Amino acid sequence: MSGRAWKWALISVSVVLSVSACMGWGGYPPAKNVHDSQLVGTWRARECGTTLTLSPDGSASATGIPTEMELDGKVTRDISGDGAWEIDGSGVEQQLEVDTGDGIILFDLYRDKGRLLVGLTVGDPDNMNWCVLTRHSER
Repeated sequence: MSGRAWKWALISVSVVLSVSACMGWGGYPPAKNVHDSQLVGTWRARECGTTLTLSPDGSASATGIPTEMELDGKVTRDISGDGAWEIDGSGVEQQLEVDTGDGIILFDLYRDKGRLLVGLTVGDPDNMNWCVLTRHSER
């Protein structure tokens, strides 16, 4: 490859990585300015077998939150329990923090066509094992 071709290859890779970082997890843009009231309700990820109920008083009930998955997406370990939740905005982007009593799980918050999504990356992000939770009333 010529010097000019290498230069364009490096520029192209940088642009792709920059766009990916802006789009966030799963290609969805990060949600901004999320308020507690927007998260209250029951969230489900059918493909992961996860149900998460967030109450206005800050209490949470979780069933089947995966903590380990095989590369094909099969859940091999999960946790369930009752506890508390809050929005953690201490980082660059807001996250949903759920304490099930068995541990704290951090969910990412995203938007897709105006709809709020709760996302969980399970294990190594390079394995791309994700669970996308949507409100129970959404299909």
